[in-house]
Amino acid sequence: MHHPFSTNRTNELVLLAKASLLLLALLFFLAPCASARDYSIDGATANITVSPGGIVHVEESISYSFEGIYFEVYRQVYPPEGGSIENIRGYCDNGECEFRVVPISGGYELVGTLPQPTPEKVTFVVAYDYYRGVKVYNDISELHYKMWGEEWEKPLGSFIATITLPGGNGDEITYWVHPDDYTTQSNLQNNVISIKSDRIPAYRLYEIRAVFPRIESPDANFVSIQNEDGLDEILSLEKAYEFKRKIAQVILLLIGLIVAGVFVFPFIIYFKYGREPKIDYNALYEREPPTDSKPAYVNAMLRGRIGTPTIEGFTGTVMDLVNRDYVTLHDIKLEKKFIGLFSHETEDIVIEINKKANVGELLDFEADVYMLLKSHASSGSILWSELRKDLGKGTEFYEFIIKWNNKVKHHIKVDKLFLAQGNTYMALFNVLFFFAVVLGFLFLFDYFPPNLFPFMTYALYMAVPALIFIICVFVLVLVNEQSFGKWTPEGRLFQKSWKNFSSYLTDFSALKEHPPESIRIWDSYMVYAVAMGVAEKALKNMSLTVPAEQFGHSHFYSIHHSSMITSGFSSAYNASSPQSSSSGGGVGGAGGGFGGGGGGAR
Repeated sequence: MHHPFSTNRTNELVLLAKASLLLLALLFFLAPCASARDYSIDGATANITVSPGGIVHVEESISYSFEGIYFEVYRQVYPPEGGSIENIRGYCDNGECEFRVVPISGGYELVGTLPQPTPEKVTFVVAYDYYRGVKVYNDISELHYKMWGEEWEKPLGSFIATITLPGGNGDEITYWVHPDDYTTQSNLQNNVISIKSDRIPAYRLYEIRAVFPRIESPDANFVSIQNEDGLDEILSLEKAYEFKRKIAQVILLLIGLIVAGVFVFPFIIYFKYGREPKIDYNALYEREPPTDSKPAYVNAMLRGRIGTPTIEGFTGTVMDLVNRDYVTLHDIKLEKKFIGLFSHETEDIVIEINKKANVGELLDFEADVYMLLKSHASSGSILWSELRKDLGKGTEFYEFIIKWNNKVKHHIKVDKLFLAQGNTYMALFNVLFFFAVVLGFLFLFDYFPPNLFPFMTYALYMAVPALIFIICVFVLVLVNEQSFGKWTPEGRLFQKSWKNFSSYLTDFSALKEHPPESIRIWDSYMVYAVAMGVAEKALKNMSLTVPAEQFGHSHFYSIHHSSMITSGFSSAYNASSPQSSSSGGGVGGAGGGFGGGGGGAR
């Protein structure tokens, strides 16, 4: 008896399962939203004051915006060479964060622990003093200070700084900002330098070098005393930096012109070397082979890399030997037993070798194909299934085809039919440009570091699309020789007429209206159909067009219902390639100031 409790219990379990699945789905889709976490540095200010004795007092405020949960903000600072950082203080503008100083390798980490939940906006304020940061020469004093260091992982939205120098007036103070690309406003009033900047990218420095009157009676505990004159050297360094900046701008312009040339050059090469010649040929079909070329030649010029045959060229040569009675094909039905109990009938093809054929009449590459088949047919014949299995073992067949291709190519006068200069020039240009870009940027970014010459990153922005473009063009050149090469008038006629013959063989209506006069002619046409890769379609048209009593006398009657040979050599070739054989395993001046440092949130 079916108890009602069991039904209710089952329904409850089903509802519980559905609810659980729904809850899991909601958690899955809501999790990314809940875990979204990021922060930005909206702006920063720095007030740098050099005391009369040379101590550099710094007050910084760094404004953060948070999305998600963060626990700390931090600022890393490092003392000048031979100097120290003293009197470190810090707080958050809302007074809620706890401030602490953590010693790190070579410096200090100033940490503000954030309240929870994390505020959307926080301004972190720190202050500290640099001892022995200012250099005092025999003739002047120098402040070379990184107002924003290259260690920050986030870009800075805006920056405002004031630098107050001891004594002197505007006429006695000279300053330089590196790099000046970020600066939107700077001025000097009396002894105060005011600087504003737009966005400073991540991992980029922003520094100032200022020279001002020599500090009287400098104390080595407060400043770094240099027993030499410094002004001329500083002016020389700044002049060299400005000269490099101008050189970099010229180089950037040249790079822009070169990149533009990269996009134009392929079109120049195409119009000069790649446009096909006009010929007086307007035939719709060719109803017989337009030339007496060997099937391997036709294949090499139309199917593979120009002058190099594909496996279809090899198969076409086999079919040519069949058509010329060097080899004979017969279909056969075999009964195979399974576990000694069950049997089924399979179809196969017997390949018989005519041992009396005059091999001396064959060209070398044709004789090689004949001897290859003969070597596998020890008793004068072999089943296609066995031959295919033999050829697919090891890499001998693959290596045979490579050598065979070279022999065929040796017989073809490619230059009479196709001119490859455009492809050659394009490939050479692409390779040279690629290495020029790689080596050029190694030099450029070493000699013109983006930290000090940020506009040089535009060169990279221009070069990357150009590199992608030339790589695409290079692949096109490798894949298709006709992209920038061109046929000679004789070659253009060869190409078009043989393609029209291929169209004739695959167009049933054209064949039905103008069929070949005899089965022998049909067979000769089929040889080329195999070489041109249209054998399956041509065989089908042949079986529908040729009267049955004639079709039985075709050399290819045994394969008209099966493409096992026309496509089988390709699979045997692929199986014998080294890649397939090994797939199972086996071998298979500026920028030298103190200060800087980075920071962020975590």
